[in-house]
Amino acid sequence: MKVNIFCCLLVCTLGSNVTAGLTHEVFKEGTQLTLRCPHSVEGKVRWSRESGGSRADILTADGDGNIKHINDSQKRYSSLADRSLIIVRASVSDSGRYFCNHEAAVELTVIPSGTKIVSVAERSSITLNCSHDVGGSAVPTWRRDSGEINEGRISVSTEDKTLSIREAEPADSGLYYCDGKPAVYLNVTKGQRSDRENKTTTTTPTTTTTTPTTATTHKASVTPASPTEAPSVQSFLIGTGLLLLSTLILITVYFIWRCRSNRRDSPYSVIGATFSDGNKKGSSQPVDNTYFLLEKPKA
Repeated sequence: MKVNIFCCLLVCTLGSNVTAGLTHEVFKEGTQLTLRCPHSVEGKVRWSRESGGSRADILTADGDGNIKHINDSQKRYSSLADRSLIIVRASVSDSGRYFCNHEAAVELTVIPSGTKIVSVAERSSITLNCSHDVGGSAVPTWRRDSGEINEGRISVSTEDKTLSIREAEPADSGLYYCDGKPAVYLNVTKGQRSDRENKTTTTTPTTTTTTPTTATTHKASVTPASPTEAPSVQSFLIGTGLLLLSTLILITVYFIWRCRSNRRDSPYSVIGATFSDGNKKGSSQPVDNTYFLLEKPKA
């Protein structure tokens, strides 16, 4: 069970990484495109396109030839020797996400010829204009190729028929239509700042530069001390152990010597000591009931 859960998490993580690193290509219609697999492949390769929530197979590239899965009367789809997909005279309908053997390869957007491409930095403000041949409606209808527009940061002017975006985000990128006709393709680049923000934060590089230098100096001064301290600690432990062992040996030798000395003592010396203690107290009799060995009187 744990192995299955781990495998599922691994697949989800890899899938999210592939989606996050998916390249987005924008081309104008009528151009010839070459789409390559994200990794080198061998054998058969099946190309498919996902658009509008549904996926459809285009062709299967093989060394012997191509097997097409759609009606290609104009012969716009083919492949190369490395199994790359060739699209001749690309049209707006070719927009979508392309898969190589069920692996996401590229996000393709084909815009009509003559459409203006505008690139702005993230968090910038931009105003989009309608095309000159747009109908004379008082309030034009703006929409995106994805069909969704965030009205919180987007406003439409009834005077000049423009669409204004405040603090643009990468999610705002796409093809914008005005009254059903392509007006402009907006590309919001991520991770870049406007000129006004760069002027405000001119001192930031200086602060950032000094921080790594300080960290590096600190590490250099601390690192050599580690190998020097290790032997001193080891020597202290060894010396302490030898001292304890020597003390233990001395105590053991002392007790052995004490026991042997007690065994060598004569019982007469003990008797003499007993009498001596008794005489000190003024009595010739022993203090306790102790039997003594007396010498035999001479004849």
